[in-house]
Amino acid sequence: MRRRLTVFIVGIVAVILVLAGVGTWYLARQSVRQSTRSEALSTVQALAKNHSIVLRDLATTAARRLQVGRELGRIIRALGHLDGAYFLPVVAGQVSGALPAGLHIDPATLDQLTAPAGPTSTSGFSGSEAWAAAPLTIDTVGPLGTRSVHTLVLVTRRIGGASWSGDYLILAAALLLSAALIAALLSRRITVPLVRAVDTTQRIAAGDLDARMGTSRHDYPELQSLASAIDSMAAHLGRLRNTERQFLLSVSHELRTPLTSIRGYAEAIADGATADTTHAAAVITTEARRLERLVADLLDLAKLDARSFSLHLRDVDAAEVVEEAAEELRPVLVRAGLTLRVDNPAGPQMVLADPDRLDQVLANLLENAAKFASSQVVIGAVPRNGSVALMVVDDGPGIPSGELTRVFDRHYTLDRHPRANRPAGSGLGLAIAAELAAAMGASIRAESPINGTGGTRMVVQLAAR
Repeated sequence: MRRRLTVFIVGIVAVILVLAGVGTWYLARQSVRQSTRSEALSTVQALAKNHSIVLRDLATTAARRLQVGRELGRIIRALGHLDGAYFLPVVAGQVSGALPAGLHIDPATLDQLTAPAGPTSTSGFSGSEAWAAAPLTIDTVGPLGTRSVHTLVLVTRRIGGASWSGDYLILAAALLLSAALIAALLSRRITVPLVRAVDTTQRIAAGDLDARMGTSRHDYPELQSLASAIDSMAAHLGRLRNTERQFLLSVSHELRTPLTSIRGYAEAIADGATADTTHAAAVITTEARRLERLVADLLDLAKLDARSFSLHLRDVDAAEVVEEAAEELRPVLVRAGLTLRVDNPAGPQMVLADPDRLDQVLANLLENAAKFASSQVVIGAVPRNGSVALMVVDDGPGIPSGELTRVFDRHYTLDRHPRANRPAGSGLGLAIAAELAAAMGASIRAESPINGTGGTRMVVQLAAR
């Protein structure tokens, strides 16, 4: 990539130099053409100012013409270098005589110079030459008196070619060399961090989540941002892997405990090692239900991840859902020695939700409260500033303030030991409750402590209808 980038930058500079050179050559060529034309025009205009020339003692026409030619030649030589000077007679107001070979001029253009109101001079281009013409009258004095000779002076000058100068070629070579050096340095500053990024991401993809790209003060800000993003991603993936391992260990423990109980009591019944088969069967049934609940919760999490669960949102009475959830879980809490109180002080509270999923959220919150409550759990629906707050409150030890935002993480296990003889859930209830609430457009949070000694309040807030 570094080589391609260097070649690309040098190529751009070379193209710019060629275009600049061609443009300069074209402008120089146009400048030379116009300058040559201006010089030729200045020459004939200077000749036209010498119309008062008087030539004397010319006895014959031939001598007169010879003298006129010599005088004009002297004047032309005095004015500057010309590639050609021609004198065309003017007869009866029109230019006569043949034009020099290779010079292509429209005769009508020359005839305009002899018209009474015509231009005093004109110029143009013919191939690689610039030409200019002007009328001229010379008075001659001889035996027959004074006579005027009318002629048209036509001068030509070859247009020089615009060429590449040595200075320009040296400058172009210096620019190309400088561009190559700058391109090499620039490509290195860009590609070296990218190579590090590719190497780091490949190591991360291979499982090395401790790989870090790192940043350098010489890197461009955008590349520093890329390095920081890759390092943050690797750190986040490392945390996720650790929490996933903890989650798998927790689930394995939750699976192993009931399986051990089921296997032990089943073997005891099979070997006749227990006389109380009814108690053994009850333990097996309880642990089987615990396994069933754990598997169901894992399936719910899988459906939530795949967004394959269904929601049927409609207007429902949140207070009524609260009462139904309380009645469903009341026997569980009573067996645990707890009191369950329903507190719906404002009566019916309409919200947009799936009643079955909302009931599942409240059931999970009630089961969690039953694990840690000392004596009482309270559930209710309370209106709050255009919304409805569903609350489950327990009088347990509470949750440390630093852990309140993490209790709904499926991979997080809070070191808060439940009381004995309390319902044993899967440990995934709060995570499922949080994701179901979010799917229905509700928010969920934990508040603790709620009194001087502890206590926890779980709040699910939905928009009121």
